[in-house]
Amino acid sequence: MQFEIIEKGQYTVIQVNEARFDARLAPSFREELEKIKGNIREHLVLDLSAVRFMDSSGLGAVMGAYKMLRNTKISIVNPQKPIVDLLKLTRMDKLILSHPTIEAALTTTA
Repeated sequence: MQFEIIEKGQYTVIQVNEARFDARLAPSFREELEKIKGNIREHLVLDLSAVRFMDSSGLGAVMGAYKMLRNTKISIVNPQKPIVDLLKLTRMDKLILSHPTIEAALTTTA
């Protein structure tokens, strides 16, 4: 399964269970997001623990989620160093905050 969706109180967690978030995975991520967007709670947490590589397509899919869910807080958890570097390079780290764990992401809104 490429994605696991977990509902936790006022949060929705999407775990990306692939090593590469690229042009192959991005369309299915967008498709999955379209399916659940009406049910996403106040805070969307993208768990990127398994992702080791993200290209511009993956970055675009995350940015698409940010634009699609304008009134929803979005966080990324446990991004690997190359992904952190990519987020910083594109300044997306200013829009979507990263946290080491899901619990840390969830407690920042409490």
